[in-house]
Amino acid sequence: MRKSLLVLLLGLLIVGLAAGTGFAKEFKIGINNFGQANFFGRIGRTVLINTVEALGGTAISTVTDNVPDRIAAIENFIAQGVDAIIIQEGDIKMAAPALEEAKKKGIIIASMDSGTAPFVDLVVESNNWVMGAMAATELMGRTGGKANIVLITNPLGQMIRMRAGELNLVLTEYGESKVIGSIVYAWPDFFPDIQAKMESILTAHPEPGSVNAVFATFDGAAVAACSAIRAAGRQAQFTVVGIDGDPQAYEEMSKPDSPMVATVAQQPALMAETLVKQVFTLLEGGKVSSHHTYIPAKLVTKEALPDKNEWPYPENFTNYGKDTTLP
Repeated sequence: MRKSLLVLLLGLLIVGLAAGTGFAKEFKIGINNFGQANFFGRIGRTVLINTVEALGGTAISTVTDNVPDRIAAIENFIAQGVDAIIIQEGDIKMAAPALEEAKKKGIIIASMDSGTAPFVDLVVESNNWVMGAMAATELMGRTGGKANIVLITNPLGQMIRMRAGELNLVLTEYGESKVIGSIVYAWPDFFPDIQAKMESILTAHPEPGSVNAVFATFDGAAVAACSAIRAAGRQAQFTVVGIDGDPQAYEEMSKPDSPMVATVAQQPALMAETLVKQVFTLLEGGKVSSHHTYIPAKLVTKEALPDKNEWPYPENFTNYGKDTTLP
């Protein structure tokens, strides 16, 4: 009798300890990334998976680069009985019907830099409004408020629309600056697409000053534009800004002749780890301090690049997120 009671108490203790660290149940987490074309997507995917597994869960990871495939992936998550779905990048509202169905089944819906909607339980991101304004004001400062700008954007990403919107808002205070052309980039094969479109704009505006600036809504786009500008030999005529803190942007800015002068650096690894831990907290019946969490971003300039060993190459984050401390 005493032995049976001891075994029972020990079992209850183990369950109690497990509940405190996320191991009470092996939760299944569906993770969908909108492609792997940039460092942000690759780091995010790695750390989302790492953190789910560190907390004793099962990560079911899919990568899609268009909305129909994303919806199909979500429907498959529902069929597999996942406990939560995490959507990274893109626009979470574009998958609304599938995610609303998941929500009806009690599945937690979480967004990592894919925007928000009424059916979303958790959002972790940088403040994209703020980052857009930071990049735009840096561009105005560098050009003396006299910029003929190429805007590189794509409406498929909620965060991209927000950043581009801030450029337009900032320009309301700079009457001598304007957007003279827009590039809507392809995804995920954005680099050659932007190069070709930027070359066309340069050809159409051969006079110095007729176009002299690029506002890229993410760093890969900025680097692609710089490639076209360099090929045309017009580096000295341009000021280019981006957003993300991509190591490719740091590589570009480190070149003495680079027209790229600044980026706004995000922290995708911290975003991913934070979001997964919040998901597990909710799954365990706990509460989070806020359902919308902003992770700080900072302006990084050509003149003050971080040391190269601090550049966020995806391979440096292979083991990030492998602890089990819940917030």
